[in-house]
Amino acid sequence: MSVALSSTGCFSLLTAVAASDEAKAREAQEAQKEKKEAPPIPAPGKIHDEALAQQLVDKMKSKGTITAAKVIFSDDEWRIERNENSGIVTGRVANATVIYKKQDGKCTQDPSVLRQEFVGNEFVGPGEWALMMTDKYEIPCEKGGL
Repeated sequence: MSVALSSTGCFSLLTAVAASDEAKAREAQEAQKEKKEAPPIPAPGKIHDEALAQQLVDKMKSKGTITAAKVIFSDDEWRIERNENSGIVTGRVANATVIYKKQDGKCTQDPSVLRQEFVGNEFVGPGEWALMMTDKYEIPCEKGGL
């Protein structure tokens, strides 16, 4: 009897449909696991600097893929980096949240880090950004103020 069903193709068709439905269900579950809720947008910390934030916004917009952006430095103090052997100051690091709007109209919240080198007697700005090093979150643009 199973030979007759198999030769008509009905059994094969039902098996293929069931396998396809199972695969779709697994993909949906995996996508739901991967989609994490964005953390709250932080309040500006004591080191928040609009001029420094604007430098990154301008840099991002100049590439043409971002239509709007906002940077929030959330730390109250810079973390100082030192050479592990000599103890000489080599740079400083601060946490920031970068919120940007892409050309497709979707907004992203990207927890980031800014690092500035210490050269001579001063920290050199604007510094190097470590973007996309952590989880990025798609958020409503209104939540980010864009």
